[in-house]
Amino acid sequence: MPGTVLAARYQLDTLRVEAAGSATGASQFDATDLSSNEGVSVRIVQLSQLIDPALGSTTADDALAAFEHQVTVASSLRHPCIESVLDHGEVTLDGERYVFVVGERLAGGSLREFLDRGRRLTPSQALIVGVDICRALDAAAKVGISHGDLRPSRLVFGLDRRVRLVGYGAPLRPLDALGLEQATYAAPELADGGARSASSDVYSLALILVEAMTGEVPFAADTVTASFAARAGKLLPVNADFGALAQVLERAGRPTASERFSPREMGQALVQNAEKMSRPTPIDVVGTGLFDAEVAASEPVVSAPIDTSVIAPVQNVAPNEPIQIRTTPKLGGDNTTGPIVLPQVDPTNPHGTPLTIGGDDTGPITMDADSLRVLAADDPTTQVVRVKKRWGRRIAIGALVVALIAGAGVGAYFTVLNPKNPVPALAGLTEAEARNQVSPFGWGVTIVKERSDEVTAGQVIRTSPVLGANLAKRSALTLVVSEGPTLSVLTELTGLTADAAKAKITELGLVATPVDIADETIAVGTVVSWTIPDQPTLKVGDSVVKGTSVSINVSTGPALRDVPNLVGMTIEVATAKLTEMGLVIVEGPPLGHPEIPAGQISVQVPAAAEKLARGGTITVTVSKGQETTLIPTIYGKDLATVKERLLKYGMVIGKVTGNIKRGLKSASIDGTVVKNYTRVIVGKTVDLTFP
Repeated sequence: MPGTVLAARYQLDTLRVEAAGSATGASQFDATDLSSNEGVSVRIVQLSQLIDPALGSTTADDALAAFEHQVTVASSLRHPCIESVLDHGEVTLDGERYVFVVGERLAGGSLREFLDRGRRLTPSQALIVGVDICRALDAAAKVGISHGDLRPSRLVFGLDRRVRLVGYGAPLRPLDALGLEQATYAAPELADGGARSASSDVYSLALILVEAMTGEVPFAADTVTASFAARAGKLLPVNADFGALAQVLERAGRPTASERFSPREMGQALVQNAEKMSRPTPIDVVGTGLFDAEVAASEPVVSAPIDTSVIAPVQNVAPNEPIQIRTTPKLGGDNTTGPIVLPQVDPTNPHGTPLTIGGDDTGPITMDADSLRVLAADDPTTQVVRVKKRWGRRIAIGALVVALIAGAGVGAYFTVLNPKNPVPALAGLTEAEARNQVSPFGWGVTIVKERSDEVTAGQVIRTSPVLGANLAKRSALTLVVSEGPTLSVLTELTGLTADAAKAKITELGLVATPVDIADETIAVGTVVSWTIPDQPTLKVGDSVVKGTSVSINVSTGPALRDVPNLVGMTIEVATAKLTEMGLVIVEGPPLGHPEIPAGQISVQVPAAAEKLARGGTITVTVSKGQETTLIPTIYGKDLATVKERLLKYGMVIGKVTGNIKRGLKSASIDGTVVKNYTRVIVGKTVDLTFP
């Protein structure tokens, strides 16, 4: 498609995302708007790919209507932190119907791509992302719109290192048809039929921010059901490494929807806690391709000095005045914290002027000034201070340190300001619990993963230094954390007896699960094949966690055969059929039959549909055709005598009525009375009547 021009306006330039690699089936292109010569982004997808009964569309017209609805919703949301949808349309290419959406050019890549490349956000960077997404959610919530499908792939960066929320208006899958990725970030109330809401979006955002800092999604599991079960009634696990973010995330991630922040409240809480955080560095976006030239060209430069000429309260600031929100100074004035400065704002375009957090050689991180004013307006803890007073405090603290060192010596400095604490008992605690316990001591914590058959996954096995060792502030503490049971190397089990295979599996620390299967060639009790049900692709030589179940298929020998119906077949045809099935045919003496022609099988034992093992025998009788005989002397005789004489001549006893101890009164075949010495067809059924 590169080079194609859509709607006589949008020229597709470079393919960024192939349809085969996209969860939506859409291809994404860098494109040029020929009317303005500006760069845009175009997502294009075959209309047929949007037909999905789970989303309520079963025809192309349904899919087109859903697409138009999505674009209408997305276009109605105008906000600096929400992707700008510029245009859309339908086009036919090579006989196929396509729909396309034109959006602003976001070349920084998604948060999902950022995390998949092993990168992580610092707590300060996560705070900036959280504020921007809260602003986006709040803006949408004011017009009654929730996102409903918040996940890292929906957070996309521009080259300005700013995040935008994408995907508003997209059709939402029913809760009973959620995919695993969607369920991984879904709020727990959705499992009970709760509606998607701004509160559920806040919960999803809390999970995303934790993953962005740690690389792991809380409550993640292998199935949708397990994901929801893991978070039911559970508080979001946070730790001291999150700094001031911890308390915000704890409330945002509560299992009860009514106890969470609204998007606006969460944004305000983040702004409140910004003064307790280190100054953030610019987010090192990954771009939309490896070694992305646009990203490299957009690396931030040293920002201008902070303007401290005018400081005014946030609530009363004039549109064209810069304002300053105090941040807590750190001991030593090491430039790791600094003021949040709002530059001048054009009152006719308040959203167009960025807020700069930073101002040192780390480069700027920008946020919309007017919106942050609104978020901060209700914050009673926001304080405005004079620059001279703030720096005076830093000078005073610095002077105190100098006095301590000069007056009491280096030893006194480390005794008073850098005390030692003993390593507490951390073995058996979870990693988060251990981090929380040592967080007051100011130690640098390093995590080393190790497998253990005794310690549960996620719990501390041991520490270095060991229990009781004294550590000074900023010293290193290593937590050796269990990854779960040790691994066993899979060995070949096929061909072993069931007992030998079970013994080998037990020796490896695994669990044997025998399954009986029929096999035509493998001896009874021998392992035909084996597999790991949870990881069916594993093979001999691969490693697996101890305690894993191994399914062994044990032969029960050949399967039982269903006896076929041979009546009416010739002996040759029946013999060929049974030989093919592994059964044996035996021919008995031929007999006459009233209906079956001569040369065809009239009787078989066992009967059709019964089961026989391979090699079993079926006895058949071949018909001699119709034969006649005389009815013997039966009248006046009791039932026992009558039966004996009729069966001797090949007749069949039918319905018997009357007192069978008295002499026979009447005999009939097919409703016609027959007397002694009447000639009849052999094999006919004789009904008997006694007085």
